[in-house]
Amino acid sequence: PRSRSHFGSRTHPLHFRTSRAGPQGGCTHSRAASMSVQLGYEIAAGADPTRASGELSDESAPPTPAGRLGSRRWAGRACVGAAALALLAVGFVALSWRSDREIESGSWEDAVELEGGYLQGSFEKALKGRAGKQGTKVSLANSLLGKNSSLPDCPGYDTGCAGLKWPMPYKIGEYPKVYDYEGKFPKDFIWGMGTAAYQIEGAYREDGRGASIWDTFSGADTVGMPGAACSYCCKKPPCDVNAAMFDKGATGNVAADHYHMWETDIAMMKSMGLKHYRFSISWPRLIPTGKVKDGINEKGKAFYNGLIDALLEAGITPYVTLYHWDLPQGLLDPPKVGGWWSRDSEGKPDGAITQEFVDYGKVCFEAFGDRVKTWVTFNEPWTALYLASGWGKAPSIPEFSDMTTDPWIGGHNLLNAHAAVVDLYRREFKYQGGQIGITNNCDWREPKTTSPEDIAAAERSVLFQLGWMSDPIFGKEGDYPPEMRKVYGDRLPNFTHHQKKLLKGSADFYGLNHYGTSWAAYDPTTPGADLSYANVTHEGLPEGMSIWLFGSGWGFRKMMNWVGRRYDNPLTLVTEGGWSLPADTAAEAVSDHDRVMYYANYTSEMLKAIHEDKLNIKGYFAWSLMDNYEWERGYKERFGTAYTDFDYGYDKFAPCNNDSQPTVGRQWRQRKDSSCWLEQVSTKNALTSPSKSDFPGCVDSSVFDGLFNDTTSGCNRTMQLVGSSGKADILGSMPKMPWQPHGCGQYGKQACPKAADTCTGTDDDMMEIKGVRVSGGSIVVDYSKKGGPQNFGGFWNDATKSIIWADGNVWEKVGIYKKVNVKME
Repeated sequence: PRSRSHFGSRTHPLHFRTSRAGPQGGCTHSRAASMSVQLGYEIAAGADPTRASGELSDESAPPTPAGRLGSRRWAGRACVGAAALALLAVGFVALSWRSDREIESGSWEDAVELEGGYLQGSFEKALKGRAGKQGTKVSLANSLLGKNSSLPDCPGYDTGCAGLKWPMPYKIGEYPKVYDYEGKFPKDFIWGMGTAAYQIEGAYREDGRGASIWDTFSGADTVGMPGAACSYCCKKPPCDVNAAMFDKGATGNVAADHYHMWETDIAMMKSMGLKHYRFSISWPRLIPTGKVKDGINEKGKAFYNGLIDALLEAGITPYVTLYHWDLPQGLLDPPKVGGWWSRDSEGKPDGAITQEFVDYGKVCFEAFGDRVKTWVTFNEPWTALYLASGWGKAPSIPEFSDMTTDPWIGGHNLLNAHAAVVDLYRREFKYQGGQIGITNNCDWREPKTTSPEDIAAAERSVLFQLGWMSDPIFGKEGDYPPEMRKVYGDRLPNFTHHQKKLLKGSADFYGLNHYGTSWAAYDPTTPGADLSYANVTHEGLPEGMSIWLFGSGWGFRKMMNWVGRRYDNPLTLVTEGGWSLPADTAAEAVSDHDRVMYYANYTSEMLKAIHEDKLNIKGYFAWSLMDNYEWERGYKERFGTAYTDFDYGYDKFAPCNNDSQPTVGRQWRQRKDSSCWLEQVSTKNALTSPSKSDFPGCVDSSVFDGLFNDTTSGCNRTMQLVGSSGKADILGSMPKMPWQPHGCGQYGKQACPKAADTCTGTDDDMMEIKGVRVSGGSIVVDYSKKGGPQNFGGFWNDATKSIIWADGNVWEKVGIYKKVNVKME
């Protein structure tokens, strides 16, 4: 998910700054676009969220709450003065406490009534109070509006706002106060989970991987890595951290250690009955510099081949994203190499990166396309370009953080790269029998009142984000939304006839990432960086840990209906949706009832969208399979349906705070209640009640107390819990290990005899392992004293009453352990 999805409506970066003198929290800031002024309540991406005082920083950014701080949050109030020829003049920024705190996450049931009947009586009052403002014209400088743009009474609509209809279903104030948790989904509906390479893989400088822009952004030591010799790259560690990085010192160096634990993770997927898994390929792991001519990393290819083969063997269908934001650093070296932001001498997008992306796509199709049948070209282009142009996503560097230019150039290049790689796939790889598309993201914007101006503002907020990347592909003209062109003017580049032809219809499905909902009201004085003229607020909506995340099941249904109306009801895959919650321990994390409620309410409304609204929705992928690296928020926010113990320790390659970073070798996972609830839904292909009386949650570790049979070797094992210590002892048989001749296997001598394949029940060897770690349905065994792995993981499968181990082995439970006292003669 993207952190700051709401920034576009109300914020606008006005200048750049180099790093502050001296370190902050042990980390030195790199050159970054300064996000210094807030026009409205939003939080500047570069602000220091740990500040407790109300003083402004040297970048004039108000202090930012870290997730949820008490019962108040900062709100910035900015007055915009008269427009200068090139820049807005900022009059002042005043700070005020907002005491009307939105409902905190954790009160979903209580929030439903407020969510459904939000300030019912305030709508008419708001309308009366703003009656005199409707139709106001505002003159703005060309620094905000394109040269050929105009600002009529209703921006983007020549005939005014009156013709716009209220977005259905649900009239204002008639939102659901309760959700239905009954009903079946269509046959073959797809239930899946997703991850992204940079967020989970780790192993950032292992086996030939090249540097990515996220390595540089987070301050990871990239010295000597392929592609890491760019103009703004680190020359000597410790490396600078981008000022927009919230969790200073956190990197993707180790992340969830998936590169070393992928077999364990597949065992967890099997234990939950998962049948569909979406993940991304790391471009710099496969092609270290981003350029195929510089060489393909065979070890990277082998990693993904092994992962895909193991998924299929486990009965799990892979869905692969080519680009989930980790651009190879070798393709971004300003001013020589501009990546997605590349332009010609006239400042127009030149598509210089297109061939590199097509070459990369071809390598993937050739290497994996015989087994991968669903491809996503890009995940959330809006996040990768709009937020990456100074709002907290990599690269956020001064060279490409001009909101009047850079996102739109980057978007143009990206769209043409998407069309080109889809064209390649359809021409040269049609025989593989797969499908290819793109995933865009948007949170719903509900008009705050029934005024035509509010309806138009909410529509622009959605259209200028989702329509920007969707209209050229799913629209009728192969071009940007006409409403957007009217407001943006020359800001939006022009497509050639050939480009439009390639773009139109260049997706076999509509990929939608959706998380939350907000209210939108027209503000004629403040266009915002996205020029939507929408003031976005969140009253009455449940709030996640993320500062941008406010939940509403009915908003999700409206979002899906918007897509269906505008794009003629396309085949749609909901490729992401999730809820963030804080947790420092597994005990805190696993009982994630708020997340269960989120998924219950959202899937309830999705079922109505399918049956009542007749929308062509074919699948839903929850985000995420496990807790992971949450981009600039580091490890402070958790979206996982499984808890990740990152085993925090020392990372010498981190830029600072080295002693509290994820480490390799002893991480483990534990499924949360949301994972078990989603398993019930996917298994039945039907809704199930989230109430604690109907859904007790995941199993506890008592399931490991008993007698087990190893289905591979036929050996019997007894496992006994040691009180409530979270430990267990294993005692049982193992295949006979023959006598080993001295020196066998060394220096070309005779091979050592192998152990028997199975237990015979007569002359088997015995095994005894004490202090095995158990927690919920997870078990971790240290086999290092027996020559095996020290962190060998397994997971309880409640459907088969068995343990599924990382090596694919299965122990079936065959009885309950009973302690027997034996009298010795």
